[in-house]
Amino acid sequence: MQQSLVLNTNIDSMIVQSALSKHTANVNTSTERLATGFRINRPSDDSAGYVYSEKLDSQIRGIDVSQRNINDGIALLDTADSALTTVVDNLQRIRELVVEAAGGGQTDPQLDASQIEINELVDEIDDLNTNTQFNGRNLLDGTFSINLQIGPNANDTYAIDFSDTNPNDDEKIHLTTSTFATGVGAELADEGDIGFGAGMALYDISLSPNVQDRAGTIGGLSAGGTDELTALDQMISNLSGNQAVVAAKRNRLSSEFNYLTDQKFNLESAKSNVMDADIALESTKLTVNQVLQQSAVTLLAQANAAPNLALALIP
Repeated sequence: MQQSLVLNTNIDSMIVQSALSKHTANVNTSTERLATGFRINRPSDDSAGYVYSEKLDSQIRGIDVSQRNINDGIALLDTADSALTTVVDNLQRIRELVVEAAGGGQTDPQLDASQIEINELVDEIDDLNTNTQFNGRNLLDGTFSINLQIGPNANDTYAIDFSDTNPNDDEKIHLTTSTFATGVGAELADEGDIGFGAGMALYDISLSPNVQDRAGTIGGLSAGGTDELTALDQMISNLSGNQAVVAAKRNRLSSEFNYLTDQKFNLESAKSNVMDADIALESTKLTVNQVLQQSAVTLLAQANAAPNLALALIP
């Protein structure tokens, strides 16, 4: 294609200006990516990649919060376990006193002292039932139930339910020391109640002929301690079962925490593939476009000078 020598329209200059504009834009893009470390700095850089990265970011942030929730859940279970351990220790001490009294060699003052200690230990168990709390909520009084968010998605929940309404008897925890009635209130006689299946409530244990027990009675050791020991063994077994449930839930949460750590690593890797700039590649592009930019500037100067040739033809 032949091109005329004209003054008004400098086609060569327009072609070089277009190339210079393109190379300058590429230099700016590479400079921005190298400065920020991101391949996508705004949705217009890669709209599909931007949407995908935002979804990944939602998952990653959700995992961060979920791991904090899991740590809270573990702390909650540790609190419950510490209280249950204290209750078991108290029950073991009460059992020691009962065995000691059943030996038949203790004097009345010694039995009185043992009964006083038992009453204090039962009071302590009642206090633990009432006052064991996490974030202001009672854990061991038969009312505690939460759904813990342990993942970034709506269905990633885990129930910690120690309430009396829990259909799973093994997970109920209610440290009542009162007598279990039949009929009204009988639903409280579940695995979590320390007296369930024991044949007597904890406060009914009486060793002393002179000191009132918590039931308000004064008596002596019944049946040589057989009833008391059977009841205490059942109570300790119940509490041990509760502790096993708490430990199992804690292990479950620890496992979930480790899983989320691995999942977050994979999501971060996927997000990096989409969002992060390849520094080696962008450095190469920057160098190439800078050379082309400089070349275009030189050629633009020459193209702008070309119309001067037409002046030589004007007489």
